[in-house]
Amino acid sequence: MTGAASGQDGWHVHPDIAVAGTIDPRIHTDPGAHRRALDVVFARSWQWVPLVDDAPRVFPFKLLPDGLDEPLIMVRDGGAERVLSNVCTHRGALLAEEPSDAKGLRCRYHGRRFDLEGRMTSCPGFEGARDFPRGTEGLAELELRSLGPLRFTGLDPRLPFDDWAAPLAQTLAEYEGEALTFDPTGSRSFEIDASWALYCENYLEGFHVPFVHPALNAALDFSRYRTEILPHAVRQLGFASGEEPRLVRGGEPDLVADYLWLYPNLMVNAYAWGISLNLVEPIGVGRCRIRYLRWIARPEFTGMGAGGALDRVEQEDQEVVLSVQQGMGARLYPGGRFSPKLETGPHHFQRLLALDLSD
Repeated sequence: MTGAASGQDGWHVHPDIAVAGTIDPRIHTDPGAHRRALDVVFARSWQWVPLVDDAPRVFPFKLLPDGLDEPLIMVRDGGAERVLSNVCTHRGALLAEEPSDAKGLRCRYHGRRFDLEGRMTSCPGFEGARDFPRGTEGLAELELRSLGPLRFTGLDPRLPFDDWAAPLAQTLAEYEGEALTFDPTGSRSFEIDASWALYCENYLEGFHVPFVHPALNAALDFSRYRTEILPHAVRQLGFASGEEPRLVRGGEPDLVADYLWLYPNLMVNAYAWGISLNLVEPIGVGRCRIRYLRWIARPEFTGMGAGGALDRVEQEDQEVVLSVQQGMGARLYPGGRFSPKLETGPHHFQRLLALDLSD
């Protein structure tokens, strides 16, 4: 596969933004590229666990539904939390299909039982079986890590969690000692006909803000907008153009928005009132789901300034991303270049993506 604007074989984005061309646009439209991204990007990444604090003891979920679709169970047992495979080790039936407060797991297909640590405790019908049980009869357990109100797991993450999540720990330090309370009324889920990667690229630059988001642009002093490139993350900082609530612990005067993206598909935004989370899930070729959730620490500041009309900003972003998705499939699109000053975020993202796809 040839990089459309790079002139290089394979997935390639030049490390020098001043000469780099954008990644081959088929990443947004090609079924083979979509499948490869699932295998080498998402199956080796940390992903948010969709669990809130009042969930029951046994909570089945899928890791990246309609993408990886890996059946998992979050179990909470005596204060301990773990993520287990939700697949019976006998014939592959799902063990838990609804949330419950069950004290163990029983396969409805042939009656095999497991405790909440994943150990097989009973296996009817296997009397006389040789070399049984094997070491794989228990349920596979994934690493589970927490940071603030958020939990994360992964099938086979490339990066140690502490390395990957270090920028997020810095973001959440804003609310140290304060409770971040999940707000279901301010949470949304959208499905759009656009590539997950295009949605991330749009998030990763402030270049479009004056053109696409007039209200947000009025709340920010765009001349002070700043992008910081981190090993596997991008942080964008927005500063106030007028009087509105500030972030208080970042050491940056007039800071009102801390936009953090963690590779490959997680965005966590910090405002005076609390955090919003955007998770972009690949659900098909040129199609993604955006989960938007928020946790509030300081309710008196909700709806104000850069962290205010987020539904409007979301709608504006979706409209422009849908337009770009159509352009990615155009036979006459030659591939683009990056603005060295204003598109360091998308360039960094495409570099990381190209390296994974070429691995």
